[in-house]
Amino acid sequence: MLASLRVEHYGDVTRLRMVSAVGRAIGIDVSAYVVRGVMVDTGFAHARDVLLRAVQTLDVRTAVVTHWHEDHAGNVATLAALGVPVLLRADTEATLRSFPPIELYRRVVWGSPTSLTAAVRRPELDELVCIHTPGHSTDHQIVWDASTRTAFTGDLWLGVRARTVHATENPYTIVESLRVLRALDPDRMFDAHRGLVARAINAIDRKIDWLSTTLAEVEARIQAGDDDAAIVRRILGGEDLAAVLSGGHYSRRNFVRAVRRCR
Repeated sequence: MLASLRVEHYGDVTRLRMVSAVGRAIGIDVSAYVVRGVMVDTGFAHARDVLLRAVQTLDVRTAVVTHWHEDHAGNVATLAALGVPVLLRADTEATLRSFPPIELYRRVVWGSPTSLTAAVRRPELDELVCIHTPGHSTDHQIVWDASTRTAFTGDLWLGVRARTVHATENPYTIVESLRVLRALDPDRMFDAHRGLVARAINAIDRKIDWLSTTLAEVEARIQAGDDDAAIVRRILGGEDLAAVLSGGHYSRRNFVRAVRRCR
């Protein structure tokens, strides 16, 4: 089996927790969420069969996509071809229609998505609102349920001290997007990789504080003339296994490079 899916219930929200065989070995999974028949994100290509069974069982009537990355939008093409309405940003759709090449480690963990070819039926959502929150990717958006003050945050939060990043991420923009999320004053927050986050406001504040402080520390070391490797060791705790497995494409050094590029 390429992937498995576990269903967890949190009142009105159902978590579809998906993990591939390789993901299980390295300890990484991803979740889609279903609330009142709307599924937030679509999982990855390796999980296509188990996700489609869950869609049928839970009577999912539409899907919303937070961003184009293959662990979140990996089954958009399949759902659209089946006639399921999908709400996504125009830039997300453009990316999915000519899916960019992804690195080998990403194909191994998540699978290779099929490019989107079917016409997309866009739904009207009564209570869910999409809010653009770039930084992790330029097209990233969160989904806000005002009726229950619940935020589905995709890859915006990812943990207080998340310091391993893709080469294209902008940590300064992430801070701005976190402030947008904070202003909503959510009672609940569901993260795509961490699940239900306890004490949402506290978690967001801690993330903003840590990220802002760490960016300032990295800036200071750059100003002092330190090289990237030294800053990673001194400020970010050294590289982790993800950097090795990804050949450096997903690494803490990318955090330092982003500061050099974006400051």
